[in-house]
Amino acid sequence: MGETMNLMAPADSFETARGVIEAGADEIYLGLENENFVNLNLSGRGRGCNVPTLSELAEIVEFAHERGILVDYTVNTPFLSDELEEMFISHVMAGVDAGVDALIAGELGAMQLIKEMDTGLPVHASVLLNTFNYGQIELLKRLGASKIVLPFKMELAEIRALSESGIDLEIFGQFGCSNINGTCHLIHSAGESINLGLPCRSNYHVGGEVQRVHPILDAGTDCSLCSIPDLLEIGVSALKIVGRGMNPEMIREIVQIYRRCIDLALDGGDPGAIREYVLTEEPFWQMLCEQRRCKYLETPITDSYV
Repeated sequence: MGETMNLMAPADSFETARGVIEAGADEIYLGLENENFVNLNLSGRGRGCNVPTLSELAEIVEFAHERGILVDYTVNTPFLSDELEEMFISHVMAGVDAGVDALIAGELGAMQLIKEMDTGLPVHASVLLNTFNYGQIELLKRLGASKIVLPFKMELAEIRALSESGIDLEIFGQFGCSNINGTCHLIHSAGESINLGLPCRSNYHVGGEVQRVHPILDAGTDCSLCSIPDLLEIGVSALKIVGRGMNPEMIREIVQIYRRCIDLALDGGDPGAIREYVLTEEPFWQMLCEQRRCKYLETPITDSYV
């Protein structure tokens, strides 16, 4: 079993950063608003999900570092054209100068550019790169990646196999995309709410021999609590909570639950003990269990993956 596993939590303001740190996060991740962009974002989220100013980012970094908390800076734009390079470099350096601890990049050209910049910071390959195999891991290593954020749509056996590559692995613990990130081709406008349900989990009229109303695009899984002992044994280095732009009280509560469950697993608790704890403390979690929306385990949802 791994000695520990960092709990990563989202932040989009000083208040949300303080909330998740107080709830037990070991590491936070965030983006920075960039006034040079209107509908293009450099952090993998809509504009309302970013720290609004550079001064607030610096304040968050100082607060986190005083408590031994790491700050990861998202620069994971899904594409990068030649015309945007100078602006991207400036955006990266804003985070570097503010004192962040790592960069999260989500595009191969951006990773190459960051490597050439030689910032001295670790680079984490974003989930947007959809790393499913050894070959891509080796490519990302050559581009300077020190950690890979794995896709949501994997099972424990696959994570275990990729762990043999020798690079740090990070996975998502709670919520996340219903599809493979960045490949659904649905329109997500800059002002759209990121709360679950639109459009990925909506019901659609499905034609064919049997007419029905069904959430046909929903292949999402929501919870990894029962997998924490196995993830620790595999050696996963970080468990990330989705939630930039979501209700801060809900995210704080989820972070508290995951903090307690990671600690239970480190003390030898098995999935049964973890489940008993969470269903006692948070009865609404029963819904996720009943629907078997379990990440990384074999369920009807994960069996549907191609």
